[in-house]
Amino acid sequence: MDDVRLAHRVRTHGVLEPDDAARLLLPVADSLASVHAASGLHGAVSPAAIEVDESGRAVLLDRTVAVPDPSFTPPELAMGLRPQPADDVWSLAAVLLHVTTGHPPEAYGTPLVVPRTTGWLGPLVELGLRADPRERPSAAEVADYLRARVDPPAERRRIGAARLVLGGVAVIALLGLAGAALLFSGGDDEAPRTRPETSGATSAEPEEEPTTVEPSESPTPPTAAELEVFARDYVVTASGDPAAGFAWLTPAYQQRSPRYREVWGAIRDPQILDISADPEAMSVTYTYRYRLAGGGSRTEEITLFLVQDDDRLLIADATAR
Repeated sequence: MDDVRLAHRVRTHGVLEPDDAARLLLPVADSLASVHAASGLHGAVSPAAIEVDESGRAVLLDRTVAVPDPSFTPPELAMGLRPQPADDVWSLAAVLLHVTTGHPPEAYGTPLVVPRTTGWLGPLVELGLRADPRERPSAAEVADYLRARVDPPAERRRIGAARLVLGGVAVIALLGLAGAALLFSGGDDEAPRTRPETSGATSAEPEEEPTTVEPSESPTPPTAAELEVFARDYVVTASGDPAAGFAWLTPAYQQRSPRYREVWGAIRDPQILDISADPEAMSVTYTYRYRLAGGGSRTEEITLFLVQDDDRLLIADATAR
């Protein structure tokens, strides 16, 4: 059997499950990371530029023999902007979307809504397809994320052990950082609570009205999708305008977060990598990565505990790990 292009494979055999798509395209992400590390660009990543050999391994064709596909070309290139590595990441995310849905990004509108069939790859695809190239992960980060979620091919276990330790496993290790506790406790000695406080009893302000933090019985309970949208909007708001993000906290939680503005003011380019919600528990958990103003980056898992205040949601507590 001769090697076949990925476009033909999807067309004739159907879409892949997220785990299978990740295993298949991990070598492609590694190839792009190597190209970028050498200060190069590919510029023509698409399903037609990827061959799948008899063993089921995907290989990215050299740029000299690959032809750019407009459906898998980032929009900024059409605007005449200078090519950069982030363009390849957009194209790779578009390929991940294609192999799990059967369609290119243009099929999902503007702004693009990533379908649920992408599974746990959805947050990664969404990041990779960001309109602003600065908000996209690097090819190396995409590879590390894929590697951390699925077993690498056998040959990579033999020749890529060092990169696995320094890359994918490092991603998992970073999830255990406790720095995010500072975001929510403001550096207080008090440890984050395991569930939200709705009475305001621990607040330093005795005149606080309990009804401001108790869930209302009249509003319709939020769905999982609405809780996820809330968390995404909150991260964007808090990192862009800490004072505005502070208003998303209950009064009792604001009392426990004196350094909130200072800490959020030091966060740059937060990117949500994974997210899930539990409407019954009124909680939403997300894993996100961000840069620090003073240098370095962190990846953390945050759980927000929410309450309804009339027709809006507020953050009553949070945990980090």
